[in-house]
Amino acid sequence: MKRRAAAAALGPFLALSALASALPAAGIAAWPPRLLTFSPGLVRPACSFDPAAAQAAPAGAPGEPKPSGMINLSGFLAGDARWRRTGQGPAAATTTDLYLRAFELGVEADVVDWLSATVVLNSEWIGDPLNGDDPAVVVDEAHLDITVPRTPVYLVLGKRIQPFGQFETYLATDLLVQDAYETKAVGLTAGVNVPGSTDLSLTVYKGRVRSDHLARSGLLGPDAPDLPETNVGRVDSWILSAISSPAGDDWRVSAALGSEPGAGRRLTTLNVGSYLSFPWHENLQFNAEYMKALRRDDVPGLGRSFLESALSLTVAYELVTSEIEETEGRNYRARKSRRLAHPTVLAVRFEAFDDGSLAAALGAWSVKNRLSAGGRYTFYERGKFETALSLEYRLQTLRVSPAQDGSVGPSHEVTMRLSLDF
Repeated sequence: MKRRAAAAALGPFLALSALASALPAAGIAAWPPRLLTFSPGLVRPACSFDPAAAQAAPAGAPGEPKPSGMINLSGFLAGDARWRRTGQGPAAATTTDLYLRAFELGVEADVVDWLSATVVLNSEWIGDPLNGDDPAVVVDEAHLDITVPRTPVYLVLGKRIQPFGQFETYLATDLLVQDAYETKAVGLTAGVNVPGSTDLSLTVYKGRVRSDHLARSGLLGPDAPDLPETNVGRVDSWILSAISSPAGDDWRVSAALGSEPGAGRRLTTLNVGSYLSFPWHENLQFNAEYMKALRRDDVPGLGRSFLESALSLTVAYELVTSEIEETEGRNYRARKSRRLAHPTVLAVRFEAFDDGSLAAALGAWSVKNRLSAGGRYTFYERGKFETALSLEYRLQTLRVSPAQDGSVGPSHEVTMRLSLDF
């Protein structure tokens, strides 16, 4: 069924791709390539649409933008090599893997300054047995973004990572809070931009998306019982979200409250986050994000609920500092904008996960801490094209119940990534 849905999605996407490929490729520079020079002009906009220039150019109807400025075809390809050692003592095991971490094709249509659309086809973890080894191509994003003209009100309709968590990462692997709480679903967001660089929004969607994502994340160990099946017949999952920059671009704070239906009670989670840099030293940046379960269903067989929490803290040093065009969320445009704005960066990240004593009650194990260090270096840049090399070392420790045998222990991972934005 998943493959048939993916095949059905290829039709409209290929039509858009054909239209985009027929457009003049005026922005692609010629050979020979040159090495990266660390200068403030390194980053190129992800989308070249200029509403003012488009309206000034002749295009049939007065003020109508030219198609070449409306549609942008882009993509991302990343291949990973991973060395991993798990366990301790005689039971320790070492594995190596080579796989495609992600392949993305995106069509970005900026029709006018108040209307845009994004469609992204995606395939992940191709050849990686640790994460499912599923080469299927799926519709990863497809949404309309509308700002009501002459008002601060906006709407977003479609499939995307909904606004619960910022998930800003500088390393090859995703944040622990994203592994646990990413909420990717079809939804409707209604928001308003109020004075003081503040955004307030309400998102509604259907189903138990976030809670199922946590259950499949592996953070709770293999012995965590499955959540009870629920028959969701209404759009009654919601997210209240706010993000503000009280001191300009150097300080950003965010908060969100999300609720989904459970078997016996609502499953409610709190998210808070912060980003900080300093005007006199913008190369140094700090990111923090915290998730806390406020209400959960009782675990089958145990007769009680367990309220987990997760924390991610990152310190990053950018050798090149550039403005980020898309500063919010982890969707396609924002991910691309951040990579282009962070061509060369070093980062250290500490993460903690508290299972609410679930592992002790089950006689099992769960993830306790992660410590990561690494960086990203862009060694080729030409127009819309960037090629980068990422390297990350990660130590993961576990919370192990005394009832568990001695074969379970920490893991050491080294991930090297070669990626291309195009």
